[in-house]
Amino acid sequence: MEKVQLLKSPKIKGRLTKREKNLLIILLLVIVIYAVYTFIINPQLNKLQSLNEQKSALETRISQIDSIIGSEKDIEERLSKLRDKKENLESRFFASLSQSQLISLLEEMTRDDGFVAEDMVFYDKQEEQIGDMSFVRMDVDIPYRGTYEGVLRVLKGISSYPKKIIVTSLIMDSTGDELAGTLSLSFYSMDGRDDSKGTISIPEAVDEFKEDPFLPFDEYEADMDDIIEKEIKEDITEPIGEFEEGITDNYYREILEDFEEGNFDFIPSNRYVQGNVFRSATSKSNRNSVRLEYSILAIEDENRAYIDLSDRKTSIKYPPSSIGLWIYSYGYSPSTIGLKLIGQNNEEYYLPISEGISWIGWNYVETVPPLDVSLYPLKIDKLYLELTNYRDDFGVLLFDKLEANYPVDSNNSGQSFLFHMVKQGETLDDISMKYYGTKEKKGLIKQYNEITSDNIQPGRILVIPRQEE
Repeated sequence: MEKVQLLKSPKIKGRLTKREKNLLIILLLVIVIYAVYTFIINPQLNKLQSLNEQKSALETRISQIDSIIGSEKDIEERLSKLRDKKENLESRFFASLSQSQLISLLEEMTRDDGFVAEDMVFYDKQEEQIGDMSFVRMDVDIPYRGTYEGVLRVLKGISSYPKKIIVTSLIMDSTGDELAGTLSLSFYSMDGRDDSKGTISIPEAVDEFKEDPFLPFDEYEADMDDIIEKEIKEDITEPIGEFEEGITDNYYREILEDFEEGNFDFIPSNRYVQGNVFRSATSKSNRNSVRLEYSILAIEDENRAYIDLSDRKTSIKYPPSSIGLWIYSYGYSPSTIGLKLIGQNNEEYYLPISEGISWIGWNYVETVPPLDVSLYPLKIDKLYLELTNYRDDFGVLLFDKLEANYPVDSNNSGQSFLFHMVKQGETLDDISMKYYGTKEKKGLIKQYNEITSDNIQPGRILVIPRQEE
Protein backbone atom coordinates (compact mmCIF):
# COMPACT_ATOMS: atom_id res chain seq x y z
CA MET A 1 0.00 0.00 0.00
CA GLU A 2 2.77 2.41 0.83
CA LYS A 3 4.49 1.75 -2.56
CA VAL A 4 1.25 2.47 -4.37
CA GLN A 5 0.92 5.83 -2.63
CA LEU A 6 4.48 6.77 -3.49
CA LEU A 7 3.77 6.29 -7.23
CA LYS A 8 1.03 8.93 -7.20
CA SER A 9 1.91 12.38 -8.69
CA PRO A 10 3.05 14.97 -6.21
CA LYS A 11 0.78 17.95 -5.68
CA ILE A 12 1.96 21.52 -5.91
CA LYS A 13 1.45 23.10 -2.68
CA GLY A 14 1.24 26.81 -2.06
CA ARG A 15 0.85 29.93 -4.40
CA LEU A 16 3.25 31.35 -7.10
CA THR A 17 5.92 33.57 -5.84
CA LYS A 18 6.16 37.22 -6.90
CA ARG A 19 9.20 36.48 -9.07
CA GLU A 20 7.36 33.67 -10.84
CA LYS A 21 4.41 35.95 -11.49
CA ASN A 22 6.66 38.59 -13.01
CA LEU A 23 8.34 36.09 -15.28
CA LEU A 24 4.96 34.76 -16.35
CA ILE A 25 3.74 38.29 -17.16
CA ILE A 26 6.88 39.00 -19.16
CA LEU A 27 6.40 35.77 -21.08
CA LEU A 28 2.82 36.66 -21.90
CA LEU A 29 3.85 40.15 -23.04
CA VAL A 30 6.51 38.72 -25.31
CA ILE A 31 4.00 36.31 -26.81
CA VAL A 32 1.48 39.09 -27.34
CA ILE A 33 4.08 41.46 -28.91
CA TYR A 34 5.36 38.72 -31.22
CA ALA A 35 1.83 37.85 -32.29
CA VAL A 36 0.93 41.51 -32.91
CA TYR A 37 4.14 42.15 -34.93
CA THR A 38 3.89 38.91 -36.91
CA PHE A 39 0.19 38.93 -37.70
CA ILE A 40 -0.67 42.65 -37.70
CA ILE A 41 2.30 45.05 -37.98
CA ASN A 42 4.52 43.10 -40.44
CA PRO A 43 1.74 42.51 -43.00
CA GLN A 44 0.87 46.20 -42.79
CA LEU A 45 4.50 47.18 -43.32
CA ASN A 46 4.76 44.89 -46.35
CA LYS A 47 1.54 46.29 -47.73
CA LEU A 48 2.77 49.86 -47.12
CA GLN A 49 6.06 49.12 -48.93
CA SER A 50 4.14 47.63 -51.84
CA LEU A 51 1.88 50.69 -52.00
CA ASN A 52 4.94 53.00 -51.96
CA GLU A 53 6.47 51.06 -54.84
CA GLN A 54 3.21 51.29 -56.78
CA LYS A 55 3.05 55.01 -56.00
CA SER A 56 6.61 55.51 -57.24
CA ALA A 57 5.87 53.56 -60.44
CA LEU A 58 2.70 55.57 -61.03
CA GLU A 59 4.52 58.86 -60.42
CA THR A 60 7.20 57.82 -62.94
CA ARG A 61 4.52 56.92 -65.46
CA ILE A 62 2.72 60.23 -64.85
CA SER A 63 6.01 62.06 -65.39
CA GLN A 64 6.56 60.18 -68.66
CA ILE A 65 3.01 60.94 -69.80
CA ASP A 66 3.46 64.63 -68.90
CA SER A 67 6.72 64.66 -70.85
CA ILE A 68 5.04 63.10 -73.88
CA ILE A 69 2.14 65.54 -73.64
CA GLY A 70 4.60 68.42 -73.31
CA SER A 71 6.54 67.33 -76.39
CA GLU A 72 3.41 66.68 -78.44
CA LYS A 73 3.80 70.02 -80.22
CA ASP A 74 7.42 69.25 -81.13
CA ILE A 75 6.44 65.78 -82.34
CA GLU A 76 3.66 67.24 -84.47
CA GLU A 77 6.06 69.80 -85.95
CA ARG A 78 8.65 67.11 -86.74
CA LEU A 79 5.96 64.89 -88.22
CA SER A 80 4.70 67.81 -90.32
CA LYS A 81 8.23 68.49 -91.60
CA LEU A 82 8.69 64.83 -92.47
CA ARG A 83 5.35 64.81 -94.32
CA ASP A 84 6.39 67.96 -96.20
CA LYS A 85 9.71 66.34 -97.13
CA LYS A 86 7.95 63.23 -98.33
CA GLU A 87 5.39 65.20 -100.35
CA ASN A 88 8.06 67.42 -101.88
CA LEU A 89 10.17 64.44 -102.90
CA GLU A 90 7.17 62.58 -104.31
CA SER A 91 6.00 65.66 -106.22
CA ARG A 92 9.35 65.93 -108.00
CA PHE A 93 9.63 62.35 -109.27
CA PHE A 94 7.48 60.15 -111.46
CA ALA A 95 5.50 57.52 -109.59
CA SER A 96 6.35 54.96 -112.30
CA LEU A 97 8.13 54.91 -115.64
CA SER A 98 5.59 53.52 -118.05
CA GLN A 99 6.84 53.69 -121.62
CA SER A 100 3.36 54.32 -123.05
CA GLN A 101 2.75 57.23 -120.69
CA LEU A 102 6.19 58.71 -121.40
CA ILE A 103 5.50 58.50 -125.15
CA SER A 104 2.24 60.40 -124.68
CA LEU A 105 4.01 63.01 -122.56
CA LEU A 106 6.87 63.47 -125.04
CA GLU A 107 4.51 63.66 -128.01
CA GLU A 108 2.68 66.50 -126.29
CA MET A 109 5.90 68.26 -125.25
CA THR A 110 7.45 68.05 -128.74
CA ARG A 111 4.28 69.07 -130.56
CA ASP A 112 5.55 72.25 -132.16
CA ASP A 113 5.51 73.64 -135.72
CA GLY A 114 9.26 74.22 -135.51
CA PHE A 115 10.24 70.84 -134.05
CA VAL A 116 9.88 67.31 -135.46
CA ALA A 117 10.79 64.25 -133.35
CA GLU A 118 11.83 61.67 -135.92
CA ASP A 119 12.07 58.81 -133.43
CA MET A 120 12.07 57.97 -129.70
CA VAL A 121 14.63 55.45 -128.48
CA PHE A 122 13.91 54.07 -124.99
CA TYR A 123 16.61 52.30 -122.98
CA ASP A 124 16.19 49.77 -120.18
CA LYS A 125 15.47 51.04 -116.71
CA GLN A 126 18.50 51.50 -114.48
CA GLU A 127 18.57 51.62 -110.68
CA GLU A 128 20.48 54.58 -109.28
CA GLN A 129 21.42 54.95 -105.63
CA ILE A 130 21.72 58.49 -104.24
CA GLY A 131 22.59 58.40 -100.56
CA ASP A 132 20.09 56.18 -98.76
CA MET A 133 17.42 56.56 -101.44
CA SER A 134 16.96 54.39 -104.48
CA PHE A 135 15.70 55.76 -107.80
CA VAL A 136 14.82 54.22 -111.14
CA ARG A 137 16.11 56.04 -114.24
CA MET A 138 15.03 55.63 -117.85
CA ASP A 139 17.01 57.27 -120.66
CA VAL A 140 15.42 58.40 -123.92
CA ASP A 141 17.11 59.62 -127.12
CA ILE A 142 15.05 61.77 -129.52
CA PRO A 143 16.55 62.37 -132.99
CA TYR A 144 15.00 65.63 -134.21
CA ARG A 145 15.03 68.35 -136.82
CA GLY A 146 13.53 71.81 -136.67
CA THR A 147 14.08 75.52 -136.41
CA TYR A 148 16.15 77.22 -133.79
CA GLU A 149 13.06 78.85 -132.24
CA GLY A 150 11.23 75.52 -132.19
CA VAL A 151 14.09 73.83 -130.32
CA LEU A 152 14.03 76.64 -127.75
CA ARG A 153 10.29 76.22 -127.18
CA VAL A 154 10.64 72.46 -126.66
CA LEU A 155 13.52 72.96 -124.21
CA LYS A 156 11.37 75.51 -122.39
CA GLY A 157 8.57 72.98 -122.05
CA ILE A 158 10.89 70.25 -120.75
CA SER A 159 12.59 72.54 -118.22
CA SER A 160 9.23 73.77 -116.91
CA TYR A 161 7.71 70.34 -116.29
CA PRO A 162 7.36 69.81 -112.51
CA LYS A 163 8.57 66.19 -112.52
CA LYS A 164 12.27 65.41 -112.71
CA ILE A 165 13.41 65.35 -116.34
CA ILE A 166 17.10 65.99 -116.99
CA VAL A 167 18.47 67.03 -120.39
CA THR A 168 21.66 64.93 -120.34
CA SER A 169 22.89 66.05 -123.76
CA LEU A 170 21.85 68.14 -126.75
CA ILE A 171 23.53 67.58 -130.11
CA MET A 172 22.80 70.36 -132.58
CA ASP A 173 24.04 70.61 -136.22
CA SER A 174 23.05 73.06 -138.91
CA THR A 175 21.50 71.56 -142.05
CA GLY A 176 20.63 74.48 -144.27
CA ASP A 177 17.85 76.53 -142.75
CA GLU A 178 17.12 73.89 -140.08
CA LEU A 179 18.84 72.32 -137.12
CA ALA A 180 19.20 68.58 -136.65
CA GLY A 181 20.57 66.48 -133.85
CA THR A 182 19.69 64.31 -130.86
CA LEU A 183 18.05 65.32 -127.60
CA SER A 184 18.89 62.95 -124.72
CA LEU A 185 16.65 62.91 -121.63
CA SER A 186 16.63 61.05 -118.31
CA PHE A 187 13.39 60.39 -116.39
CA TYR A 188 13.51 59.57 -112.67
CA SER A 189 11.10 57.60 -110.53
CA MET A 190 11.10 56.80 -106.81
CA ASP A 191 11.63 53.08 -106.27
CA GLY A 192 8.80 51.06 -104.71
CA ARG A 193 5.97 53.47 -105.51
CA ASP A 194 2.49 52.17 -106.32
CA ASP A 195 2.01 51.98 -110.10
CA SER A 196 -1.68 52.72 -109.68
CA LYS A 197 -0.68 56.27 -108.82
CA GLY A 198 1.56 56.54 -111.84
CA THR A 199 -0.68 58.59 -114.13
CA ILE A 200 1.34 61.34 -115.77
CA SER A 201 -0.39 64.68 -116.18
CA ILE A 202 0.12 66.32 -119.57
CA PRO A 203 -0.16 70.09 -119.94
CA GLU A 204 -2.80 71.29 -122.35
CA ALA A 205 -0.41 73.53 -124.23
CA VAL A 206 3.34 73.73 -124.41
CA ASP A 207 3.28 77.45 -123.64
CA GLU A 208 1.33 76.96 -120.42
CA PHE A 209 3.46 75.50 -117.65
CA LYS A 210 3.62 75.60 -113.90
CA GLU A 211 6.36 77.64 -112.34
CA ASP A 212 9.74 76.00 -112.78
CA PRO A 213 10.95 74.83 -109.33
CA PHE A 214 14.56 74.94 -110.50
CA LEU A 215 14.70 78.64 -111.41
CA PRO A 216 17.44 80.47 -109.44
CA PHE A 217 15.03 82.34 -107.14
CA ASP A 218 11.49 83.66 -107.07
CA GLU A 219 12.35 87.27 -107.94
CA TYR A 220 14.32 86.32 -111.05
CA GLU A 221 12.03 86.97 -114.01
CA ALA A 222 14.35 86.73 -117.03
CA ASP A 223 12.70 85.37 -120.14
CA MET A 224 13.46 81.66 -120.61
CA ASP A 225 13.98 82.06 -124.36
CA ASP A 226 16.61 84.70 -123.72
CA ILE A 227 18.28 82.51 -121.09
CA ILE A 228 18.59 79.44 -123.31
CA GLU A 229 19.57 81.53 -126.34
CA LYS A 230 22.26 83.24 -124.27
CA GLU A 231 23.57 79.86 -123.07
CA ILE A 232 23.83 78.58 -126.64
CA LYS A 233 25.19 81.72 -128.35
CA GLU A 234 27.29 83.49 -125.74
CA ASP A 235 31.00 82.89 -125.67
CA ILE A 236 31.62 82.82 -121.97
CA THR A 237 35.40 82.97 -122.13
CA GLU A 238 36.85 86.36 -121.27
CA PRO A 239 40.41 87.76 -121.39
CA ILE A 240 42.28 86.42 -118.37
CA GLY A 241 43.25 89.02 -115.86
CA GLU A 242 41.35 91.84 -117.58
CA PHE A 243 39.70 94.09 -115.00
CA GLU A 244 36.03 94.69 -115.71
CA GLU A 245 34.75 98.21 -115.39
CA GLY A 246 31.30 99.04 -114.08
CA ILE A 247 31.72 99.09 -110.33
CA THR A 248 31.87 102.46 -108.68
CA ASP A 249 35.08 103.97 -107.35
CA ASN A 250 33.42 105.70 -104.42
CA TYR A 251 35.02 103.20 -102.05
CA TYR A 252 38.42 102.42 -100.72
CA ARG A 253 38.70 98.67 -101.35
CA GLU A 254 40.65 96.53 -98.88
CA ILE A 255 41.49 93.11 -100.30
CA LEU A 256 40.63 90.40 -97.78
CA GLU A 257 41.54 87.39 -99.95
CA ASP A 258 42.95 87.29 -103.48
CA PHE A 259 43.32 83.45 -103.70
CA GLU A 260 46.81 83.82 -105.18
CA GLU A 261 48.74 81.46 -102.91
CA GLY A 262 48.29 78.49 -100.60
CA ASN A 263 45.97 75.52 -100.65
CA PHE A 264 42.22 75.55 -100.11
CA ASP A 265 40.24 72.67 -98.64
CA PHE A 266 36.73 71.50 -99.58
CA ILE A 267 34.48 70.76 -96.58
CA PRO A 268 30.97 69.24 -97.10
CA SER A 269 28.18 69.82 -94.57
CA ASN A 270 26.90 66.25 -95.04
CA ARG A 271 27.55 63.11 -97.11
CA TYR A 272 25.21 64.22 -99.90
CA VAL A 273 27.48 67.18 -100.65
CA GLN A 274 30.47 66.36 -102.84
CA GLY A 275 33.08 68.42 -104.65
CA ASN A 276 36.64 69.71 -105.02
CA VAL A 277 38.56 72.97 -104.72
CA PHE A 278 41.48 73.96 -106.95
CA ARG A 279 43.44 77.09 -107.76
CA SER A 280 42.56 78.32 -111.27
CA ALA A 281 44.60 80.34 -113.78
CA THR A 282 41.40 82.09 -114.96
CA SER A 283 41.30 85.16 -112.76
CA LYS A 284 39.79 88.60 -112.45
CA SER A 285 42.92 90.13 -110.97
CA ASN A 286 46.55 89.01 -110.82
CA ARG A 287 47.23 85.38 -111.75
CA ASN A 288 44.89 83.05 -109.88
CA SER A 289 41.36 82.50 -108.63
CA VAL A 290 39.84 79.55 -106.76
CA ARG A 291 37.69 76.97 -108.57
CA LEU A 292 34.82 75.20 -106.77
CA GLU A 293 33.34 72.03 -108.27
CA TYR A 294 30.23 70.90 -106.42
CA SER A 295 27.39 68.38 -106.51
CA ILE A 296 24.64 68.75 -103.88
CA LEU A 297 21.56 66.66 -103.15
CA ALA A 298 19.69 68.91 -100.71
CA ILE A 299 17.80 66.52 -98.42
CA GLU A 300 19.35 67.48 -95.05
CA ASP A 301 18.73 70.52 -92.83
CA GLU A 302 22.07 72.04 -93.88
CA ASN A 303 23.27 71.61 -97.47
CA ARG A 304 26.49 73.59 -97.90
CA ALA A 305 29.77 73.18 -99.77
CA TYR A 306 32.51 75.06 -97.91
CA ILE A 307 35.85 76.49 -99.05
CA ASP A 308 37.92 76.60 -95.87
CA LEU A 309 39.58 79.97 -95.26
CA SER A 310 40.25 79.52 -91.53
CA ASP A 311 44.01 79.07 -91.90
CA ARG A 312 44.25 82.35 -93.86
CA LYS A 313 43.65 84.25 -90.58
CA THR A 314 41.80 87.03 -92.38
CA SER A 315 39.65 89.33 -90.28
CA ILE A 316 37.50 92.43 -90.66
CA LYS A 317 38.30 94.87 -87.87
CA TYR A 318 35.64 97.51 -88.54
CA PRO A 319 32.24 97.37 -90.28
CA PRO A 320 32.72 98.16 -94.01
CA SER A 321 30.01 99.67 -96.16
CA SER A 322 29.88 96.39 -98.08
CA ILE A 323 31.76 93.18 -98.79
CA GLY A 324 32.30 92.35 -102.46
CA LEU A 325 33.37 89.25 -104.39
CA TRP A 326 34.00 88.45 -108.06
CA ILE A 327 32.24 85.24 -109.19
CA TYR A 328 32.56 83.52 -112.56
CA SER A 329 29.55 81.36 -113.44
CA TYR A 330 29.29 78.84 -116.28
CA GLY A 331 25.53 78.45 -115.89
CA TYR A 332 22.46 79.47 -113.92
CA SER A 333 21.90 78.06 -110.43
CA PRO A 334 19.50 78.47 -107.47
CA SER A 335 22.45 78.26 -105.07
CA THR A 336 23.26 80.91 -102.47
CA ILE A 337 26.84 82.16 -102.08
CA GLY A 338 27.91 83.48 -98.70
CA LEU A 339 30.54 83.87 -96.00
CA LYS A 340 30.77 82.24 -92.58
CA LEU A 341 32.17 84.73 -90.04
CA ILE A 342 33.42 83.96 -86.53
CA GLY A 343 33.20 86.45 -83.65
CA GLN A 344 35.54 86.91 -80.69
CA ASN A 345 33.50 84.49 -78.55
CA ASN A 346 33.31 81.91 -81.38
CA GLU A 347 29.79 82.98 -82.29
CA GLU A 348 28.94 82.16 -85.92
CA TYR A 349 27.40 84.50 -88.50
CA TYR A 350 26.27 83.38 -91.96
CA LEU A 351 26.33 86.28 -94.43
CA PRO A 352 24.69 85.66 -97.86
CA ILE A 353 26.42 87.54 -100.68
CA SER A 354 24.35 86.35 -103.66
CA GLU A 355 21.02 84.53 -103.54
CA GLY A 356 20.99 82.67 -106.82
CA ILE A 357 23.35 82.70 -109.83
CA SER A 358 21.61 84.57 -112.66
CA TRP A 359 24.54 85.37 -114.95
CA ILE A 360 27.25 83.76 -117.07
CA GLY A 361 30.83 85.03 -116.90
CA TRP A 362 32.37 87.34 -114.31
CA ASN A 363 30.04 89.30 -112.04
CA TYR A 364 30.71 91.46 -108.99
CA VAL A 365 28.34 90.85 -106.07
CA GLU A 366 28.09 92.78 -102.80
CA THR A 367 26.36 92.48 -99.46
CA VAL A 368 26.11 94.63 -96.34
CA PRO A 369 27.76 93.02 -93.27
CA PRO A 370 26.59 93.52 -89.66
CA LEU A 371 26.94 97.19 -88.73
CA ASP A 372 27.16 96.68 -84.96
CA VAL A 373 30.72 97.76 -84.08
CA SER A 374 30.66 95.66 -80.89
CA LEU A 375 30.69 92.46 -82.98
CA TYR A 376 34.05 93.27 -84.54
CA PRO A 377 36.66 92.10 -85.32
CA LEU A 378 35.10 89.24 -87.31
CA LYS A 379 37.22 86.42 -88.67
CA ILE A 380 36.48 85.11 -92.19
CA ASP A 381 36.17 81.38 -91.60
CA LYS A 382 34.67 79.93 -94.79
CA LEU A 383 33.21 80.76 -98.19
CA TYR A 384 30.14 78.62 -98.83
CA LEU A 385 27.65 77.59 -101.49
CA GLU A 386 24.24 76.56 -100.14
CA LEU A 387 21.25 74.84 -101.73
CA THR A 388 17.76 74.88 -100.23
CA ASN A 389 15.89 71.70 -99.38
CA TYR A 390 14.40 69.34 -101.97
CA ARG A 391 16.68 70.45 -104.80
CA ASP A 392 19.79 69.07 -106.41
CA ASP A 393 22.42 70.96 -108.36
CA PHE A 394 25.96 70.54 -109.62
CA GLY A 395 28.35 72.86 -111.40
CA VAL A 396 31.55 74.91 -111.35
CA LEU A 397 32.20 78.43 -110.03
CA LEU A 398 35.31 80.61 -109.85
CA PHE A 399 35.90 83.10 -107.03
CA ASP A 400 38.36 86.00 -106.95
CA LYS A 401 39.20 89.16 -105.05
CA LEU A 402 37.15 89.12 -101.85
CA GLU A 403 37.26 92.68 -100.53
CA ALA A 404 35.85 95.05 -97.93
CA ASN A 405 34.62 98.40 -99.26
CA TYR A 406 34.98 101.50 -97.08
CA PRO A 407 33.97 105.08 -97.95
CA VAL A 408 36.78 107.00 -99.65
CA ASP A 409 36.81 109.71 -96.97
CA SER A 410 37.51 107.05 -94.29
CA ASN A 411 41.04 106.61 -95.70
CA ASN A 412 42.64 110.01 -96.31
CA SER A 413 46.09 108.55 -96.97
CA GLY A 414 44.94 106.32 -99.80
CA GLN A 415 46.96 103.44 -98.31
CA SER A 416 46.19 100.39 -96.20
CA PHE A 417 48.29 98.74 -93.52
CA LEU A 418 48.74 95.52 -91.61
CA PHE A 419 50.11 94.95 -88.12
CA HIS A 420 52.86 92.51 -87.21
CA MET A 421 54.05 91.45 -83.75
CA VAL A 422 57.75 90.64 -83.74
CA LYS A 423 58.58 87.11 -82.58
CA GLN A 424 61.68 85.87 -80.80
CA GLY A 425 64.60 85.60 -83.24
CA GLU A 426 62.75 87.37 -86.06
CA THR A 427 64.63 89.95 -88.15
CA LEU A 428 63.56 92.77 -90.43
CA ASP A 429 64.76 90.70 -93.38
CA ASP A 430 62.40 87.89 -92.32
CA ILE A 431 59.46 90.29 -91.98
CA SER A 432 60.18 91.89 -95.36
CA MET A 433 60.33 88.46 -97.04
CA LYS A 434 57.05 87.42 -95.38
CA TYR A 435 55.01 90.37 -96.62
CA TYR A 436 56.78 91.40 -99.83
CA GLY A 437 58.73 88.34 -101.01
CA THR A 438 61.97 90.34 -101.00
CA LYS A 439 64.40 91.81 -98.47
CA GLU A 440 64.48 95.11 -100.35
CA LYS A 441 61.42 96.43 -98.47
CA LYS A 442 63.24 96.40 -95.14
CA GLY A 443 63.87 100.14 -95.41
CA LEU A 444 60.16 100.82 -95.95
CA ILE A 445 59.30 98.92 -92.75
CA LYS A 446 61.96 100.87 -90.84
CA GLN A 447 60.60 104.16 -92.19
CA TYR A 448 57.01 103.56 -91.08
CA ASN A 449 58.06 102.32 -87.65
CA GLU A 450 60.84 104.87 -86.95
CA ILE A 451 63.48 102.19 -86.59
CA THR A 452 67.11 103.34 -86.95
CA SER A 453 68.94 100.01 -86.71
CA ASP A 454 68.48 96.45 -87.91
CA ASN A 455 68.10 95.20 -84.34
CA ILE A 456 64.50 94.85 -83.24
CA GLN A 457 63.08 93.71 -79.93
CA PRO A 458 60.57 90.81 -79.71
CA GLY A 459 57.08 91.95 -78.85
CA ARG A 460 57.15 95.17 -80.89
CA ILE A 461 54.08 95.80 -83.06
CA LEU A 462 55.03 97.01 -86.52
CA VAL A 463 52.99 98.87 -89.12
CA ILE A 464 53.29 97.07 -92.49
CA PRO A 465 52.17 99.01 -95.60
CA ARG A 466 50.16 96.78 -97.91
CA GLN A 467 51.83 95.97 -101.20
CA GLU A 468 50.35 97.86 -104.13
CA GLU A 469 48.31 95.77 -106.56
